[in-house]
Amino acid sequence: MMGFHPVWMRRPMPPNALDDAFAAEASLMELPGGTPLAKAGETVQALYRLTAGRLAEVEPMAEGGGRLLAVQRPGALIGGAQLLGDGLHHTTITALRDSELQAIPADRAQALLRERPEFLADVAQAALTRMQASAPPERRKSSILGFVALSDGLAMRDLAERLAAAMRVLGAEVAVLGAEADDASPAYLHAVEVEHDFVLMAAERRDVSFTAFCARQIDRLILVAGEDAQPPQTPIAFATAAIRSQRLLDVILVQPAGARLPSGSDRWLDVAPAARLFQIRAGDAADVARLARVYTGNSVALALSGGGARAYAHLGVLRALSELEVPVDFVAGTSMGAVIAAALAMGWDGAEMDRRIRDAFVTSSPLSDIAFPILAMTRGRMVDRRLETHFGDAQIADLWRPFTCVSTDLTAGGMHIHRRGLLRRALRASLSLPGVLPPVVENGHVLVDGALLRNLPADLVREQHDGATIAVDVAVAEGLKPDDLLLKPSGWRWLTSGAWLKGPPIVSVLIRSATISSLADLPAPRDDLVEIVPEIEGVGLQDWKAYDVAVASGYRAAMAAANQLTGLRR
Repeated sequence: MMGFHPVWMRRPMPPNALDDAFAAEASLMELPGGTPLAKAGETVQALYRLTAGRLAEVEPMAEGGGRLLAVQRPGALIGGAQLLGDGLHHTTITALRDSELQAIPADRAQALLRERPEFLADVAQAALTRMQASAPPERRKSSILGFVALSDGLAMRDLAERLAAAMRVLGAEVAVLGAEADDASPAYLHAVEVEHDFVLMAAERRDVSFTAFCARQIDRLILVAGEDAQPPQTPIAFATAAIRSQRLLDVILVQPAGARLPSGSDRWLDVAPAARLFQIRAGDAADVARLARVYTGNSVALALSGGGARAYAHLGVLRALSELEVPVDFVAGTSMGAVIAAALAMGWDGAEMDRRIRDAFVTSSPLSDIAFPILAMTRGRMVDRRLETHFGDAQIADLWRPFTCVSTDLTAGGMHIHRRGLLRRALRASLSLPGVLPPVVENGHVLVDGALLRNLPADLVREQHDGATIAVDVAVAEGLKPDDLLLKPSGWRWLTSGAWLKGPPIVSVLIRSATISSLADLPAPRDDLVEIVPEIEGVGLQDWKAYDVAVASGYRAAMAAANQLTGLRR
């Protein structure tokens, strides 16, 4: 229960006006995980200082829901800026885990602000520091991770210990707690957290009490299930409101050793408001190492742009990354970049990827089924058949790496982000260049090529993890040239030579018109971003036969950035 009682014992702290005031005036407040401290619009009841636990600060949105502004950690001062202002909370503040706070009632805090200039100065400085905090909340480390088994056959403690060992290889100090820590105090957990970079709380399926306790102590909840486990019929009851509303929840599905491709994973996302879904194979050390990179902030994401036939260069980048032993943990792409990203997410190795891309795009043009241009210059049937041949009925949630691709929603007038559903359908939408391929109609929305709004989706993949991102752009290096507007060869020879199979010059105009936004898509330089822009000289947007030249260009560009890339190797 939430309540106040006197604070009798405190750790020694450097003396200042804040410390003196809290030592003399404060009571200790216990706030169970999931319990709101204050709601937006409410009058400030007290000046708080967090001593243990975590608080989520959420800004309400006009359209409903809220946006996470900050995760407050021990030492944070809550209510100071509001007491100096209009006396109202403008955000909703909720305990992410069982927390302890020191509290000075608002009327007494106001009196101290009037009577003690040094106290006023310290409160103002704390409020200013908080407003100037530069680290966005989504990139702040989750220190206590709760792993909850939803299958009887899973040994959660064993998996957590193996994950902890992999995290230690990356230099992290990690503690693992099981049911023996049931009902531990927030102060105890805070002490364990102070001594370690990460605390993994592992709850077996049978540990019902510990599972409920665990859910109130953590920064992020991770549900773990085996291949035969059935998702619950209702949303996850033990996940706190803060976990659910801020989507601080992952799902890990453990597949049999040697599994080719999972199935049925999408149903988990219907009952769990998961931000991410990970697939691992039982006993696979590489998959556990990938999770270790994700949860220590050492993961690597790859964003691939569209660009017609020039997107073959992405395959050269992948070959270089493999040789440099740089892992890829998240993938995103647009248009042809989405196809290459999907191939990687499917788990294809270099040889299989080479064979399939050659078969689908190089052997014959995917745009040769020319049609009377009512909706588009081609019927799109050849593209449909090739996507079905190579990607089958795979669902995005069943891929080995988290995958994102982008299309443009002409109905809603915005970007459509694909992270669920039938993979080939999402790829077809992302490829549907207006005027070249017919649009895709999905749930009453008309979807076309994502390059119109986000040709390089680096920002979309960066928001999924706390590590580095590699952004590869094949569309900005070389624009459309006057010669690209001419029939080659000219006249009837254009038809008799078979050059018509890759489409008339207007196709190049349309592709370039769509991908010209690519330069604007390049994110601002950051330490966690590696940009690769291959120089693909002599390869036009429709040169579907120029496979080897484009691949070699991508390989050279990636190797030129080898010093940056090898720094991502873990």
